[in-house]
Amino acid sequence: MTTPTPTVRHVDVDDRALAYVEAGDGYPVLLVHGNFASKRWFRALLEAPPAGTHLVAIDLPNFGDSDPLGERITMAAYADAVRRAARALELHAPVLVGHSLGGNVVMRAVGDDPRAFAGLLLVDSGAPDGLVTPEAHYPLLEAFRGNAALLAQALAPMMPTRTPSDMDDLVADALRMHPDAFTGNARALEGLDLAPALAAFTGPVRVLRGGQDVLIDADMAARTIEAFSGSRDAELLTWDDVGHSPIVEAPERFGALLADLVERVREAPRA
Repeated sequence: MTTPTPTVRHVDVDDRALAYVEAGDGYPVLLVHGNFASKRWFRALLEAPPAGTHLVAIDLPNFGDSDPLGERITMAAYADAVRRAARALELHAPVLVGHSLGGNVVMRAVGDDPRAFAGLLLVDSGAPDGLVTPEAHYPLLEAFRGNAALLAQALAPMMPTRTPSDMDDLVADALRMHPDAFTGNARALEGLDLAPALAAFTGPVRVLRGGQDVLIDADMAARTIEAFSGSRDAELLTWDDVGHSPIVEAPERFGALLADLVERVREAPRA
């Protein structure tokens, strides 16, 4: 079983360098992280990729080792970067995995081009109509810039059942976000209308929510799965013993779920 290369690689997307790491051999799976995050959040999965999968974890523009977005922050702009990265990396009909904000990004990518992707795994993502951050919280988002201690306090509830050994690195990656993204990402999540386009996606879909998630409630998850009315194989799953980040809190179980989804993608007829 292969492990991710220790050297971060880059792919050129519209004159922007997007960073990625990869692991495993088999069906392509593109992993998209959430807000205040990076490709490092998938570290445990990359260290033990499910059999038969080729995992590629990217840093979105404005995050980690990738270049800035260079334009106003929108889900459409992030989704366009994901679609272009998949093409540049020659990932044919990959399965998309999106965590938190990354879930909304990949929903937009699938809605924009439903035939480009074969399966979808949304992990504690916002609903298709977005996620509204109360106006009173925006000063706190601004205060996170350059404040490692405050960010560490904010990230801890996102993984309530397990503190990873590289928590300091996760905090450091969060601090590397483009300054505009500290509030811009939250603004971009407001007032979305992704559901109409998602009905055209016919591939297998899994919507996973941690029962201890303090950010994404059960109603949001229900609205998400309901949007995929065209899928022949859509399922909402709740893991009661984890919170917002099953990819960190239960990576082995998450890997098994991903392996099952990939197998269903292999078996499913393509439209």
